[in-house]
Amino acid sequence: MKSDRRLILERLQTTPGHITTTVTDIFSSNVPESKMRYIVKIYLMGDNSSARIVDLYLKKEDGSYELKIPMIHVSSAEITEIGSENPDNPILVLQGGSNLAGRVNAGTGISLAVIWWDDDR
Repeated sequence: MKSDRRLILERLQTTPGHITTTVTDIFSSNVPESKMRYIVKIYLMGDNSSARIVDLYLKKEDGSYELKIPMIHVSSAEITEIGSENPDNPILVLQGGSNLAGRVNAGTGISLAVIWWDDDR
């Protein structure tokens, strides 16, 4: 039988995305109702134009947004990392029916990559 950690490592996925100056959902659909989504790490890529400020939100099942990680500074030509390399220590946990969203303070937006895994409730 595989260890829990080994199972988690096999379930890790990466989702690329782009956030703009309006609150933008990161996943194309909400987390399935029967799942919990563990967000392990987020990479925010500078736009090579100017430093930006990013806010990350939890999109609730009712469609409202709750600010979770505010004021993340992203340098223009850098990659800002949020979280750790440890999949057992997620930075956010999304319940079924929710989503992760983000907003940048200016410009045409920035790219990001989210490292995550799902588990049955």
